Amino acid sequence: MDVVVHGRGGLTLHGRTHDISPDGMFIQLPGEAVSDRKVVEIEISRDVWLHGWVVRVEDEGIGVMFHSIDGREERLLGQLLRDRCAPKACLSAA
Repeated sequence: MDVVVHGRGGLTLHGRTHDISPDGMFIQLPGEAVSDRKVVEIEISRDVWLHGWVVRVEDEGIGVMFHSIDGREERLLGQLLRDRCAPKACLSAA
């Protein structure tokens, strides 16, 4: 799934998600574009933004751990996991 990563200083990067879980996700994009421990906002859709910080930087992309997920965002993320993930390919958000 395509996402947009927003960071301080006007950083805007387009990436593709992989390995989505209730706790975070891996986003495929140029890893050198974002530094470790950087706070980011992930735009899933116009109405869904998740907040997190970069916990892993690799050549293929970044690992982001979510923080400050409210009940609405948790339900949306759970629905996203159920809709987008094949059985046994992703963790259950329930």
